[in-house]
Amino acid sequence: MSSRPIEGSRLPTDGGEKNSASIERPRYGRYLLVAVIVIAAMFLVGWWPKHLLSKQVEAKANEQKAALLIVEVTTASEVRQAEELTLPGTVVPVSTTHIYARATGYLKSLNADIGDKVRRGQLLAVIESPELDATVQQQRSLLHASNAALDLARSQLALQQATYDRVHTLAQHGVLSRQDDDVALAAVKAASDAVESAKNNVDAEAAAVDRWSVLASYEQVRSPIDGTVTARNVDVGSFVSSSGAATGLGLNTTSDPSNSGGPPTGGSQGGELFQITNTHGLRTFINVPEEEAVDVQTGQDATLTFSELPGQPFDGKVIRSSDSLDQQTRTLLLEVQIQDPERRLRPGMFASVQLHFNVQNPGILVSGDSIIPRAQGQYVAVVDNNVVHLQQVHVGRDLGTQVYVTSGLRNGDKIVVNPTDSVQEGVHVQTETAPKGQER
Repeated sequence: MSSRPIEGSRLPTDGGEKNSASIERPRYGRYLLVAVIVIAAMFLVGWWPKHLLSKQVEAKANEQKAALLIVEVTTASEVRQAEELTLPGTVVPVSTTHIYARATGYLKSLNADIGDKVRRGQLLAVIESPELDATVQQQRSLLHASNAALDLARSQLALQQATYDRVHTLAQHGVLSRQDDDVALAAVKAASDAVESAKNNVDAEAAAVDRWSVLASYEQVRSPIDGTVTARNVDVGSFVSSSGAATGLGLNTTSDPSNSGGPPTGGSQGGELFQITNTHGLRTFINVPEEEAVDVQTGQDATLTFSELPGQPFDGKVIRSSDSLDQQTRTLLLEVQIQDPERRLRPGMFASVQLHFNVQNPGILVSGDSIIPRAQGQYVAVVDNNVVHLQQVHVGRDLGTQVYVTSGLRNGDKIVVNPTDSVQEGVHVQTETAPKGQER
């Protein structure tokens, strides 16, 4: 009876050794896989909670970051360039003459009208004044009578002098008494005094004739300057009077340099007859605010522009200054002379006057919207390390959309542009640089 050999009871041979090694290899691989799985499990157990915690922290940080207020900021810096100040003005002539009647009477003739070019001394009108002419004639008659009285006094003096000479000779020879000599001498002195009195009367009458002749010459109304007739307030036949000629008129350069008053009653009863303007020279008056008054000087240049003449600037120069501020408006009055060789401008035109000057230590220029008014003063919101700090400042010159801060800021400070009510002291914010142009 044959029996099967039991598997595994075989004696080891060379082939058996190979089979044993192949059996051991998978066993080591399984150990290695288990070890890797265990290590991975341990890594996941330790890393995953930390990863989840990091995600939560990051999400919370993102939420906090998203909740921060976003503000636009600009960097503060000193401005050194030349400044420009634009002020309104009205073109007025250098000289304007208001002509009134110096003689009372009726207007006999008109020799000039509005728009006429006249020369100095040219006849404008003639006034008919019979009373004045009669007075001149009367004074001339009185002068003639005074001259006749003077001739008579001189004749009397000559007679008395001749009488005295004869009496004095006879008195020296004892023919006449000394008393006769004294009487003759007294008569000479009286005649001499009468001549002096007659001379004084002649001088007085001559002065009266001259005075009334000058007044009569005002019956001819003449132009005192070269210029253009810009107003005529009378017609032929109007009654004009020399009384109250300058009442209610005058140049008011403080409030409105172009305002020449204007007669309320025309040329009659003492009003203005003519107005003559010299348009060869033009000027304008401007009122400079107190903040800029210290920077403008007499003699500095100016540029004038007119809406009626776009793209055509005119040169000007500051020729006069009031050197004092108006107590009501706190402004300095300047007179600017305009260069217009081509005669393109007309009196009454509105002008924009630009002054160019360098400001000494002007401060830091910031947007006017950056200023926060408070009861304690004016503040700006400065951002430092994303934290808002309200800094009190002192504001100097105001340019409208921009203002100069003279104290309270430093170069490089980040200023919040147009801060809202949410911008408060100590608030954490996110910053964005304001677009160029928006900060102004």
